[in-house]
Amino acid sequence: MEFDKESQQRIFRIAADKNEGRPVEELDEKIADILDLHPEFNPIWEEGELALVPREVNGQIVNPFVHTVLHVIVDQQIQMGNPEFVCDAFKRLTGQGMDPHDSLHAIIGVYADLYFTSMRRGARFDSLDYQTRVDSLSFKEQE
Repeated sequence: MEFDKESQQRIFRIAADKNEGRPVEELDEKIADILDLHPEFNPIWEEGELALVPREVNGQIVNPFVHTVLHVIVDQQIQMGNPEFVCDAFKRLTGQGMDPHDSLHAIIGVYADLYFTSMRRGARFDSLDYQTRVDSLSFKEQE
């Protein structure tokens, strides 16, 4: 999934189908599952193009479209085991007791930082740095 108009329209369509109780196509079920993880975005999708504007959601500034695309990208990496270190990190974090959604967000945070930094600099995505940072993620339960 890319940060493009086609992805925007796809997410809007899936959100509308879900919100109106229509069945979601099989290929779009994973995106629908991701939308289910963020019900706070449901009313935002109804705003159409305005859903692309960053806003405060639950005390944080979020762009729902970008957030959803990042979820899809990292979730696909985990599901496909490519790169393998992402899947390994997800298993490690959840094995340490981190909630699966929080584990996904931890990896998304690393990916997003590297992706958008490389875009701003006009550089290539640094896969080695991605691996180094993801491999260093850990979780320790609060007592």
